[in-house]
Amino acid sequence: MAEAGPSSQNTTARPDPSKPPGIGQCGSAGCICCKHIWRGHDQFQSTTTKQRYKITQHLTCKTPSVVYIIECKKCPVQYVGKTSTTLQRRFGDYRASIKRCQHRPIADHFNQKSHTINDLIIYPIKQVCGYKALKKEQDHWIRELRTFDHGLNLESYKHDLETDKIKFCGEGDPSPKKRKKLQKKRQSVFSPETEERLSECEDALREGQQAASQVYDKLTEISSRGSPSSSFLALKNKISNLKGCNPTKTVYIGLFGKTGAGKSSLINALTNENQLLPSGGLYACTSVFVHVQANTETDKYKAHIEFISKEEWQSELHFLLEILSDSDDDESQKMRKKTADDDDMEKMAEEKIKAIYGIEGLRKSYSELVGCKQFPEVPKKCKKTLVFDTAKELSQNIGCYIRSDKKSEQQFWPLVKRVTIYLPNSPALLEGIVLVDLPGAGDANKHRDEMWKECLSLCSSVWIVNDINRVLSEKVANEIFDKTLRTIAGGGECHNITFVCTKTDIINPEEIKENYNFTDMDFQTESDDEDPQEYETLEKQACVRFRNDIAKDEINSIFKEKAKKLLLGDEGNSDDFFDVYTVSSQEFRRIEQGRSSFLDRDDTGIPSLMEQIKKLYVSHSVKEVKDYISEVSGTISYIHSSNDVHSARVNFSNTKEFNRLEKELLLTCTNLNISLNKVNTALHEHLWKGAKTAQKDCLENARKNALEPTWKDNRGHHRTLKALCRNYGFFRSSNGNTIDLNHALSEPMYKNMNDTFMTTFGSGGSRSSIKGQLASFQENFITDELLKSYRKEDKRYLRLVYIRTEQRKLRKHLEKYLIEKKKLIYNAISDSIRDTIKPTYQECTEIHGKCAFIGIQKKLKDQIELSKNDMFRKAMDEMLKEFSQLQKHLLHEIKTQMRTSLRVALHQIPDDLTDLPDVTEEIEMMQRCCDSLELQVF
Repeated sequence: MAEAGPSSQNTTARPDPSKPPGIGQCGSAGCICCKHIWRGHDQFQSTTTKQRYKITQHLTCKTPSVVYIIECKKCPVQYVGKTSTTLQRRFGDYRASIKRCQHRPIADHFNQKSHTINDLIIYPIKQVCGYKALKKEQDHWIRELRTFDHGLNLESYKHDLETDKIKFCGEGDPSPKKRKKLQKKRQSVFSPETEERLSECEDALREGQQAASQVYDKLTEISSRGSPSSSFLALKNKISNLKGCNPTKTVYIGLFGKTGAGKSSLINALTNENQLLPSGGLYACTSVFVHVQANTETDKYKAHIEFISKEEWQSELHFLLEILSDSDDDESQKMRKKTADDDDMEKMAEEKIKAIYGIEGLRKSYSELVGCKQFPEVPKKCKKTLVFDTAKELSQNIGCYIRSDKKSEQQFWPLVKRVTIYLPNSPALLEGIVLVDLPGAGDANKHRDEMWKECLSLCSSVWIVNDINRVLSEKVANEIFDKTLRTIAGGGECHNITFVCTKTDIINPEEIKENYNFTDMDFQTESDDEDPQEYETLEKQACVRFRNDIAKDEINSIFKEKAKKLLLGDEGNSDDFFDVYTVSSQEFRRIEQGRSSFLDRDDTGIPSLMEQIKKLYVSHSVKEVKDYISEVSGTISYIHSSNDVHSARVNFSNTKEFNRLEKELLLTCTNLNISLNKVNTALHEHLWKGAKTAQKDCLENARKNALEPTWKDNRGHHRTLKALCRNYGFFRSSNGNTIDLNHALSEPMYKNMNDTFMTTFGSGGSRSSIKGQLASFQENFITDELLKSYRKEDKRYLRLVYIRTEQRKLRKHLEKYLIEKKKLIYNAISDSIRDTIKPTYQECTEIHGKCAFIGIQKKLKDQIELSKNDMFRKAMDEMLKEFSQLQKHLLHEIKTQMRTSLRVALHQIPDDLTDLPDVTEEIEMMQRCCDSLELQVF
C-alpha cells in the first residue's frame, strides 16, 4: 500500500475539545503512521517505572507540535521525542531513516538483529504551543520516564549525562561504575544537539512543503472556475516550484596529506569499511581524485570513473616521452647518483608509461605507443560505472583505476580524472557529504591541475592530514598553508580548516615520559595491585592522551592565527574556522571489528570527526532550509495580504510605507557605495606599493622561487621548468610541493593587499566585510521592532514579511555571486601576469637538448625583464577593474531588486490577484517552522 505523501494529506488537525481525550485515528485512508500508532488509549505507561499517565487531549498523527513516545515491542524500551510538525511527517522521516539504514538513534535500534520497523509503536502524549515550551515538555518526560538511562534517549542524551545536565529522577547521579556502564550500553555516533537540530530542520522542510502543497491545491481549485490571468498563473507556478523543491547542497571536505600520512586509512575508518581505499605500503597509492559519498538510492557499492580524453592523453604522452628523452641526452645524469628532487619528473614519466604500456613501453617511440594500444576499459564517452554487492569487490575491481602501487598489474590511473565511490549505510556520510581524497602527486596534464584547483575551491572544509609523530617537526603543514591553501583565501566555499593528526596509537611511553619528565603518578597509572598487562594498557592510554593534548595545544598556537587570516581576515569573528583532531584509524577499526584494543572508542578520535562532519552537514542543511522556508513564508504572506489592496485607507498607508522604505534603501546603497569606494582606494594604494616592489625584485623572486633548483647544480631541473612552462607557470611535484612562477612574481602585490582583501571578503561576517554589510542591511531594513509594531495590522504586517523574505533571497543570491567574483578578483593579478608571459611559456616547451635548462631560464628572464615596467601595473588595473564590476553589480542588484519588491508588496498588486484563497492555516504553519528554526521572518 502506498504511503500518503504531503500532497495527498488533509490539512493539519488540531485537538478537538468535543472529542474524548486519548489517541485517535487521523481519518486518512491508508495512513502508514496509523498502522504503528497506539489508537484508542487515553493513558500510557513507563516501561521502566511501570507508572501510568493520563492523556488529557484528543491527539492524532496529524496533530502538530507534540511530544511523542516511541516504544519497541521486543525490548521493550521507550524514546521521548518532540516535533513542531505532525507525528505523521516525523514518522515518515523515521521510516525513511530505518529503510536507508542511517546511523541515527531510532534507525540504529530498529535495524538491530531480530528487529524490524514492525516492532515500532509511536504515539503522541501532549500538544504544546511554542518551540521553547515544546522543548521543555520533552525534557520533563525524558526525566519522568527515565528514558536516558533505561531507554533509547540514552544515545541522544549521552553528552548531557556526562556533563550533569540531566539528573536521575529521585536517585541523584549514578555511580561512576554505573555511569560508565550506561555510556557503553549504546555507542552514539552523533551528539544530541546535532541530531536534534537535524530533526528540526527535517520537520521544518516537510511543513514548508506541505504548506506550499496546500496553497497550490487551493489555487488550482480557483483556476478551475475560469480562465486565469498571467499574473495568477505566474503566482501558481511559483508555488508549484516551491511545492516540489527539495533544497540540498553538496558539501565537499578535501583531505590533504603526504604519502603515508594516513588519508586513505582515515576515510576507510570514517566510512566503516576495512579496505575501501588502498593504504599502507612503500609507494604512493591513491593517484587520482577520489570522491567518496553516500549511496542513498540502493544498497549497492558503486564506482563512477571519469577518464581524460584521447587527445589529452596523447598530448601528455608526448611530454612524458620528452622528459625521458631529455634524461637520456643528459650524460651527466649517468655519471652520478640521482637525488630525489631532480629525479622527480623522470620517475613520474616512467611510472605512467609503465602503468599503461608495461616496461617495454619505455623502449618505444611516441608513434609506436599511440598505435600499439587500444583501451577497451575506456569507453568513447570517457565515463564508466561499476556496481558491486560488497566493498571488497569494489576495492578489488577499481584498484587499477586509482592505485599506483600494484606494479605487477596493468593500471589505468594515468588515464583517469576522477573516481566517485558511492557507499550504502555509511555512519559518517549523509546525503550531500563528499569526502575528497586529493592526490598530492604532480601531474603533467594541465587539465587535471585545473581540476585540482577547482576541486579545492568547492571544499567547505579542508583537512590537513599528518602523522602525529612528524606533525611538529616537518614543514608540510607550513607549506600547505603558505602555498596550497592560498587558493581558498582567494575564492571558494571554504570556511573551516581542520588539522587531523593520525596514527596516535603508535607511541613509545618511555620516550614520552623521559622527554617530558613525567612519572606514573603524573599519568595516574601507579597502582600496587595492577597486573603488568593492565598497567601497560593504562600507561599507553595515558601517554596517548597526554601527547594528543600537547599536539593540539602546539598546533593551535602555530596555525590558528594563520587560519583566521586566511579565512576571515583580521576582523573576522567566527568561532569554528579552525579545529584540531587526533585520531587512530587502526584502533577504531579494531574496536569496530570486536578485536582487542588499548584505546577506548572515543579516544580513537574518529567519533569526534564523524560528529564534525555531521555538524557541517547540518549547518549547511539548516541554511538551505531557512532560505526555503523564508521564500515559502514570503509567498504565502503575499497571497494573504492581497485581498484588501483597493481600500483607500490601505493604499494611502502603503504609499507612505513605500516612500519611507525607499529612502532607507537609497541611504543603504549610498553608504555601501562609500564603503566600497574606500576599499577601492585602499586596494589601489596597496597594489601600487606592491607593484613597485615586485618590479624591483621580480628577477630575484623568479630565480629564488622557480628558475633555479634548491640543490647545488642545475642538473635535471630543466624537466621541472619545462613542466612549469607547459602548465603556464604552475607545477605540482610528486611530493606535493608547488612551484608557481606567476604567484612568485606577484607575491609583493599580494602581501601588500591581502589584509584589506581578506577584511573585505572574509567569511566571518564582520561589519567591515561585504558579507557583514549585507547581513546588517537584512537586520536593519525591516526590523523585528517594526514588524512587532505592525503585527495588529494583519495585511500591512504580512506585506513587510514578504519584503523581508525577498530581501533574504536577494542576499543569498548576492553572497553566491560574491564567492564567484572573489575568486576572479583575487586571481586577477597572477592571471594577468600569466597571460603576459604565456607566449614565452609556449615557446619554452619547444626547447630541447643539453642546453635546455639555460635556454628556458634565459628566455623567461628576458621576458620578465622586458615586461616588468608594464606587467605589474596591468595586473593592478585588472584587479581594480574586477572589483569595480563587483561594486556596480552589488549596488545595481540591491537598488533594482528591492525597489521591485517594494512596488510588488505596496503598490502594484494586480487587480486579478485580489480574490485569492484564505491561507491563514498555512501562515500559522510557516510561523511554527520559523520558530523552530529561530528564523526571523515573522
